[in-house]
Amino acid sequence: MSSNEINTIQIYLRSITAWLIFTCVVGYFQMTYTFEIEHLKPVYFIAPGVIGILFGAMTGRIILLNHKLKLYSIRDPLTHAYNHGYYKQILNEWSLEKTTFSLILIDIDHFKKINDEYGHHLGDQVLVRVCELVAETKRMYDVFARHGGEEFVLLTPRTDLAETLDIARRLCEVLSNAPMPSDIKLTCSFGVAQFRADSDTPDKLFERADKALYESKHSGRNRVTGESTVN
Repeated sequence: MSSNEINTIQIYLRSITAWLIFTCVVGYFQMTYTFEIEHLKPVYFIAPGVIGILFGAMTGRIILLNHKLKLYSIRDPLTHAYNHGYYKQILNEWSLEKTTFSLILIDIDHFKKINDEYGHHLGDQVLVRVCELVAETKRMYDVFARHGGEEFVLLTPRTDLAETLDIARRLCEVLSNAPMPSDIKLTCSFGVAQFRADSDTPDKLFERADKALYESKHSGRNRVTGESTVN
Protein backbone atom coordinates (compact mmCIF):
# COMPACT_ATOMS: atom_id res chain seq x y z
CA MET A 1 0.00 0.00 0.00
CA SER A 2 1.36 3.41 -0.95
CA SER A 3 1.49 6.43 1.32
CA ASN A 4 -1.53 7.89 -0.50
CA GLU A 5 -3.74 4.85 -0.08
CA ILE A 6 -5.81 4.20 3.01
CA ASN A 7 -7.42 1.23 4.78
CA THR A 8 -11.12 2.07 4.96
CA ILE A 9 -12.01 -0.49 7.64
CA GLN A 10 -9.08 0.61 9.79
CA ILE A 11 -10.15 4.26 9.60
CA TYR A 12 -13.71 3.43 10.63
CA LEU A 13 -12.57 1.17 13.47
CA ARG A 14 -10.19 3.77 14.87
CA SER A 15 -12.76 6.53 14.64
CA ILE A 16 -15.57 4.49 16.20
CA THR A 17 -13.30 3.19 18.97
CA ALA A 18 -12.15 6.71 19.86
CA TRP A 19 -15.72 8.03 19.98
CA LEU A 20 -16.95 5.01 21.97
CA ILE A 21 -14.30 5.59 24.61
CA PHE A 22 -15.06 9.31 24.75
CA THR A 23 -18.86 9.02 24.99
CA CYS A 24 -18.72 6.19 27.52
CA VAL A 25 -16.24 8.06 29.73
CA VAL A 26 -18.39 11.20 29.56
CA GLY A 27 -21.46 9.12 30.30
CA TYR A 28 -19.76 7.51 33.28
CA PHE A 29 -18.88 10.85 34.87
CA GLN A 30 -22.33 12.28 34.21
CA MET A 31 -24.12 9.31 35.73
CA THR A 32 -21.74 9.15 38.67
CA TYR A 33 -21.33 12.82 39.58
CA THR A 34 -24.20 14.69 37.90
CA PHE A 35 -27.01 12.19 38.44
CA GLU A 36 -25.30 10.53 41.45
CA ILE A 37 -26.09 6.99 40.36
CA GLU A 38 -24.24 4.71 42.74
CA HIS A 39 -24.59 1.35 41.05
CA LEU A 40 -23.98 1.60 37.33
CA LYS A 41 -25.23 -1.18 35.10
CA PRO A 42 -24.00 -2.05 31.59
CA VAL A 43 -27.42 -1.18 30.16
CA TYR A 44 -26.84 2.45 31.18
CA PHE A 45 -24.06 2.66 28.59
CA ILE A 46 -26.24 1.68 25.62
CA ALA A 47 -27.12 5.29 24.80
CA PRO A 48 -23.53 6.61 25.07
CA GLY A 49 -22.38 3.61 23.04
CA VAL A 50 -24.87 4.23 20.23
CA ILE A 51 -23.92 7.91 20.16
CA GLY A 52 -20.25 6.95 20.02
CA ILE A 53 -20.82 4.55 17.10
CA LEU A 54 -22.83 7.13 15.14
CA PHE A 55 -20.32 9.94 15.68
CA GLY A 56 -17.44 7.58 14.97
CA ALA A 57 -18.98 6.44 11.68
CA MET A 58 -19.62 10.04 10.63
CA THR A 59 -16.09 11.10 11.54
CA GLY A 60 -14.62 8.14 9.64
CA ARG A 61 -16.68 9.08 6.60
CA ILE A 62 -15.41 12.66 6.74
CA ILE A 63 -11.79 11.47 7.00
CA LEU A 64 -12.23 9.22 3.97
CA LEU A 65 -13.90 11.94 1.91
CA ASN A 66 -11.10 14.38 2.71
CA HIS A 67 -8.55 11.76 1.73
CA LYS A 68 -10.31 11.14 -1.61
CA LEU A 69 -10.43 14.87 -2.31
CA LYS A 70 -6.69 15.09 -1.71
CA LEU A 71 -6.06 12.16 -4.06
CA TYR A 72 -8.23 13.66 -6.79
CA SER A 73 -6.26 16.90 -6.57
CA ILE A 74 -2.93 15.20 -7.34
CA ARG A 75 -3.95 12.27 -9.59
CA ASP A 76 -4.73 12.07 -13.28
CA PRO A 77 -8.39 10.96 -13.48
CA LEU A 78 -7.85 8.49 -16.34
CA THR A 79 -4.59 6.71 -15.50
CA HIS A 80 -4.39 7.45 -11.73
CA ALA A 81 -0.75 8.41 -12.18
CA TYR A 82 0.22 11.68 -10.50
CA ASN A 83 -0.86 14.70 -12.49
CA HIS A 84 1.24 17.44 -14.08
CA GLY A 85 0.84 19.88 -11.20
CA TYR A 86 1.94 17.41 -8.55
CA TYR A 87 5.06 16.25 -10.36
CA LYS A 88 6.05 19.88 -11.01
CA GLN A 89 5.68 20.56 -7.29
CA ILE A 90 7.95 17.61 -6.45
CA LEU A 91 10.41 18.66 -9.15
CA ASN A 92 10.64 22.17 -7.72
CA GLU A 93 11.05 20.89 -4.15
CA TRP A 94 13.88 18.52 -5.10
CA SER A 95 15.57 21.24 -7.13
CA LEU A 96 15.56 23.64 -4.18
CA GLU A 97 17.01 20.92 -1.96
CA LYS A 98 19.90 20.50 -4.43
CA THR A 99 19.56 16.76 -4.10
CA THR A 100 20.67 14.09 -6.57
CA PHE A 101 17.90 12.90 -8.85
CA SER A 102 17.14 12.25 -12.49
CA LEU A 103 14.20 12.64 -14.85
CA ILE A 104 12.90 10.16 -17.42
CA LEU A 105 10.55 11.32 -20.17
CA ILE A 106 8.42 8.51 -21.63
CA ASP A 107 6.51 8.94 -24.88
CA ILE A 108 4.29 6.30 -26.50
CA ASP A 109 5.40 5.75 -30.09
CA HIS A 110 2.83 6.41 -32.83
CA PHE A 111 0.03 7.01 -30.33
CA LYS A 112 -1.92 9.17 -32.79
CA LYS A 113 -2.01 6.20 -35.16
CA ILE A 114 -3.48 4.04 -32.39
CA ASN A 115 -6.23 6.59 -31.78
CA ASP A 116 -6.93 6.97 -35.49
CA GLU A 117 -7.08 3.23 -36.24
CA TYR A 118 -8.69 1.87 -33.07
CA GLY A 119 -10.50 4.86 -31.58
CA HIS A 120 -9.93 6.99 -28.51
CA HIS A 121 -11.57 4.51 -26.16
CA LEU A 122 -8.92 1.90 -26.91
CA GLY A 123 -6.29 4.64 -26.83
CA ASP A 124 -7.38 5.37 -23.26
CA GLN A 125 -7.05 1.68 -22.43
CA VAL A 126 -3.50 1.74 -23.76
CA LEU A 127 -2.64 4.75 -21.58
CA VAL A 128 -4.01 2.97 -18.52
CA ARG A 129 -2.12 -0.22 -19.39
CA VAL A 130 1.17 1.65 -19.81
CA CYS A 131 0.71 3.31 -16.43
CA GLU A 132 -0.03 -0.03 -14.78
CA LEU A 133 3.16 -1.53 -16.19
CA VAL A 134 5.31 1.42 -15.14
CA ALA A 135 3.78 1.38 -11.65
CA GLU A 136 4.58 -2.34 -11.34
CA THR A 137 8.16 -1.92 -12.62
CA LYS A 138 9.35 1.32 -11.05
CA ARG A 139 10.87 1.53 -7.60
CA MET A 140 8.55 2.26 -4.70
CA TYR A 141 9.94 5.75 -4.10
CA ASP A 142 10.07 6.90 -7.74
CA VAL A 143 7.46 9.52 -8.71
CA PHE A 144 5.50 8.64 -11.84
CA ALA A 145 3.24 11.24 -13.45
CA ARG A 146 1.34 11.98 -16.62
CA HIS A 147 2.92 15.01 -18.24
CA GLY A 148 0.19 15.33 -20.85
CA GLY A 149 -1.33 13.34 -23.70
CA GLU A 150 0.79 10.22 -24.28
CA GLU A 151 3.85 11.61 -22.48
CA PHE A 152 4.84 10.64 -18.95
CA VAL A 153 7.52 11.57 -16.44
CA LEU A 154 9.39 9.42 -13.95
CA LEU A 155 11.44 11.18 -11.26
CA THR A 156 14.09 8.98 -9.70
CA PRO A 157 15.48 10.27 -6.38
CA ARG A 158 19.07 9.64 -5.26
CA THR A 159 19.87 8.26 -8.71
CA ASP A 160 22.57 9.39 -11.14
CA LEU A 161 22.39 9.28 -14.93
CA ALA A 162 23.89 5.80 -15.34
CA GLU A 163 21.52 4.24 -12.82
CA THR A 164 18.54 6.02 -14.34
CA LEU A 165 19.44 4.84 -17.83
CA ASP A 166 19.30 1.26 -16.51
CA ILE A 167 15.84 1.94 -15.07
CA ALA A 168 14.67 3.41 -18.39
CA ARG A 169 16.04 0.47 -20.39
CA ARG A 170 14.23 -1.97 -18.12
CA LEU A 171 10.99 -0.04 -18.61
CA CYS A 172 11.54 0.10 -22.36
CA GLU A 173 11.90 -3.67 -22.49
CA VAL A 174 8.88 -4.30 -20.26
CA LEU A 175 6.61 -2.02 -22.28
CA SER A 176 7.68 -3.38 -25.66
CA ASN A 177 7.11 -7.02 -24.60
CA ALA A 178 3.92 -6.67 -22.54
CA PRO A 179 0.53 -7.64 -24.02
CA MET A 180 -1.67 -4.66 -24.88
CA PRO A 181 -5.40 -4.21 -25.53
CA SER A 182 -6.48 -5.67 -28.90
CA ASP A 183 -2.97 -7.16 -29.23
CA ILE A 184 -1.55 -3.81 -30.26
CA LYS A 185 2.21 -3.85 -30.67
CA LEU A 186 3.31 -0.90 -28.56
CA THR A 187 6.69 0.67 -27.94
CA CYS A 188 7.87 3.76 -26.10
CA SER A 189 10.77 6.17 -26.48
CA PHE A 190 12.74 7.56 -23.54
CA GLY A 191 14.81 10.63 -22.76
CA VAL A 192 16.90 10.77 -19.57
CA ALA A 193 18.66 13.65 -17.80
CA GLN A 194 20.26 14.11 -14.38
CA PHE A 195 19.76 17.20 -12.24
CA ARG A 196 22.91 19.31 -11.86
CA ALA A 197 22.80 20.68 -8.35
CA ASP A 198 25.35 23.44 -8.96
CA SER A 199 23.66 25.16 -11.88
CA ASP A 200 20.39 23.49 -12.84
CA THR A 201 16.74 24.55 -12.87
CA PRO A 202 13.66 22.36 -13.45
CA ASP A 203 13.18 23.91 -16.89
CA LYS A 204 16.77 23.23 -17.95
CA LEU A 205 16.54 19.65 -16.70
CA PHE A 206 13.31 19.05 -18.61
CA GLU A 207 14.75 20.65 -21.74
CA ARG A 208 17.71 18.23 -21.73
CA ALA A 209 15.46 15.22 -21.16
CA ASP A 210 13.16 16.41 -23.95
CA LYS A 211 16.12 16.80 -26.28
CA ALA A 212 17.21 13.24 -25.45
CA LEU A 213 13.65 12.01 -26.06
CA TYR A 214 13.64 13.70 -29.47
CA GLU A 215 16.86 11.88 -30.31
CA SER A 216 15.25 8.56 -29.38
CA LYS A 217 12.31 9.35 -31.67
CA HIS A 218 14.60 10.54 -34.48
CA SER A 219 16.81 7.44 -34.20
CA GLY A 220 14.04 4.91 -34.72
CA ARG A 221 11.96 4.94 -31.50
CA ASN A 222 11.64 2.15 -28.92
CA ARG A 223 14.92 3.15 -27.35
CA VAL A 224 16.52 5.07 -24.48
CA THR A 225 18.73 8.11 -24.94
CA GLY A 226 20.62 9.89 -22.17
CA GLU A 227 21.52 13.55 -22.16
CA SER A 228 25.25 12.82 -22.49
CA THR A 229 24.57 11.21 -25.88
CA VAL A 230 23.04 14.35 -27.35
CA ASN A 231 25.14 17.07 -25.67
